[in-house]
Amino acid sequence: MYKRIATNFIGCRSQLQDKNVPLGLAMQMYIDSRRYVLEETTICNYNQILNYRFEVLKSVNLNDLTPIMIQQAINIEAGNISPKTLKNSYGFLKSVLKMFDVDINLNNIKLPKLRKNEKELPSFEEIFSVVKGTDVELPVLLAAWLSLRIGEVIGLQFRDVNTLKHTIIVRRTIIRTEEGFKVREGCKTEKSQRQLGLPDYIYNMIMTIPHESEEDFIVPLSRKTLYSRYSKLMRRHGITITFHDLRHLNASIMLMLGIPDKYAMERGGWSTDSILKSVYQQTFSTERKKIDKIIDCYFNGIILDSDDATSKDV
Repeated sequence: MYKRIATNFIGCRSQLQDKNVPLGLAMQMYIDSRRYVLEETTICNYNQILNYRFEVLKSVNLNDLTPIMIQQAINIEAGNISPKTLKNSYGFLKSVLKMFDVDINLNNIKLPKLRKNEKELPSFEEIFSVVKGTDVELPVLLAAWLSLRIGEVIGLQFRDVNTLKHTIIVRRTIIRTEEGFKVREGCKTEKSQRQLGLPDYIYNMIMTIPHESEEDFIVPLSRKTLYSRYSKLMRRHGITITFHDLRHLNASIMLMLGIPDKYAMERGGWSTDSILKSVYQQTFSTERKKIDKIIDCYFNGIILDSDDATSKDV
């Protein structure tokens, strides 16, 4: 409903200054006004907020909104969603009010405190013993060893592998949009695009996968299928760790191994713009190869120990 009405309003600049419109319509107009300048994932998230958040406020005109009404709406949402999701939803609401230049004092609005999410992660040894030889072994290694996001894992193609240098370029991801999941050239952010050395174990796994084209995907699974298979495998063995937590595990291992922050951030695509510009190229050096060797030795040691244990059992 809001989208149809918003189409009639969006072309008229004077209407953007009209406070006598309901919040729901204003939210849709905000989304439409930024549809071609924001990431598709951001637009998708905004639509999720429009469709499911702040129901008690959507029919209220902008000029009738009061701080107490907004606080009450926040209190309702706080009982249904996480503090982080609520914070993001409120941020979108504030942006809408700012675009329409609504004169309202939000200084005393209170949000629930973000909970520190402390997890006791299992060891890589535990995880590897479970996934070894399964169809999720390679995706798990790409996440836990090379610190790839799930969208980056399933976005890798054979053309991303440099067979001479044994490196792989992370430059593509699978994202959620209003039309469903789609391939996007480019990662979550510019700093997430990176080139990583491929350890022999992972390289050999990739090279044994049959494929007809260099544009074939290395992990030919949908996001839902990969996550489902991985989660079922973990539950079956009583291990509690999400696929995304494998990146946290990787970060913890690098910390344990004493990897300098700039190399850790570059490997995982966590660097800030300033770090990206000042050290990104410098990390692909002799020193970077030493860092790769330290990390690869750690993982290789576990895999070799696992092979030895298997051969003894036989």
